[in-house]
Amino acid sequence: MKITDIKTIILKYPYESFIADGQSACFGRGALLIQVETDAKITGLGECATFGASMTAMADIIENQLKGLLIGQNPLDIERLWETMVWSNFANGRRGIVMGAISGIDIALWDIAGKVAGLPLYRLLGANSDKVKGYASAGFYAPEKSIDDLKREMGSYMAKGYTAFKMKVGRSRNNIGMPHRYVNKGDFNISFEEDMARVAAVRETIGQDAVLMIDMNCTWDVDAVLAAEKYFDEYNIYWIEEPSRSDDVAGYAKIAAGLKRTKVAGCESEQGLARYKELLERGALDVVQANLGWSGGFTECRRIAALSLAYDKLFTPHTFFSAVLTAANVHFAASLPNVPFIESEENYNPLRTELLKEPIQCDSEMNYLVPQGAGLGVELNMDVVEKRNRTLRAISTM
Repeated sequence: MKITDIKTIILKYPYESFIADGQSACFGRGALLIQVETDAKITGLGECATFGASMTAMADIIENQLKGLLIGQNPLDIERLWETMVWSNFANGRRGIVMGAISGIDIALWDIAGKVAGLPLYRLLGANSDKVKGYASAGFYAPEKSIDDLKREMGSYMAKGYTAFKMKVGRSRNNIGMPHRYVNKGDFNISFEEDMARVAAVRETIGQDAVLMIDMNCTWDVDAVLAAEKYFDEYNIYWIEEPSRSDDVAGYAKIAAGLKRTKVAGCESEQGLARYKELLERGALDVVQANLGWSGGFTECRRIAALSLAYDKLFTPHTFFSAVLTAANVHFAASLPNVPFIESEENYNPLRTELLKEPIQCDSEMNYLVPQGAGLGVELNMDVVEKRNRTLRAISTM
């Protein structure tokens, strides 16, 4: 069996308004999908995480830097192909969008491997469970969104069956002198006291027994995080996510050592085994959140997850893109022993909810049920793909 072609699909869904985290605003959603075709008529499906990067630039990298390395190769030689892609682009590809492109291709290769074996991917990887608990990832800021709106939102997720929740904090005018603040539009802010009132309202809504996590998106400084420990304790915060800039390893180590009860989680924007090795060696993380579509695909993220286990740390893959990457993360999480739950985004995104012919199912307690078809076990709804392609073409001609 040989690889005959690698194709990319760029999809976009624009929001009428926007949602915001502590640092920036999101005006729409996108997905860069990968299709690896073979002479055996087996096609692998993958997705690259983008983190706001140009999807056309990533697609160009796949076409002009990576595709030529793989055409004519056996798609089951996954380790060798991963090494080929990385080392052929070592000077420019260990970080950023080249590694993101490699990640999406790697996911597609593993999809092929599962299809050839006739097994769901999580079983090929060594099944630990056939379901994965989801936590509601929500509680974003939005224009004119009140605390009562936030309480109703989180209450609706409780009604769906969630018992674990994550919300955004950090869009505070108290963060003086942070040079990376508000790198996108939507430049409103609130006071620290108002932010903590939001957290108190969510805790009141979900009750004392539910798991609550907060995500700062790199917006606080180290001393501010440590000074806020009393709030984390009062509201029984399970973890704080990316509290400060994620390249400040010493700062993360100081936070992790300083907090007595609350775990430190991160870092979704990091890439590669070497970077997570540094974070874990220095005691900077309690929960590792590598993104499968950004940090090296299944091939590299299996190593990162194993390293996390060796340090007795939890692993919860970052899951915030389309249904394809969600499916990949569900399979991945179900194959591992150190995953307590994974992110289940609740913002409206048809690229997550409508993209597949058969959406991924959850039970009454919001556990993802792992798809049982071969490979990823999912199939694109081409009507939705064509619809979103038309939207992209309409945007590009305006």
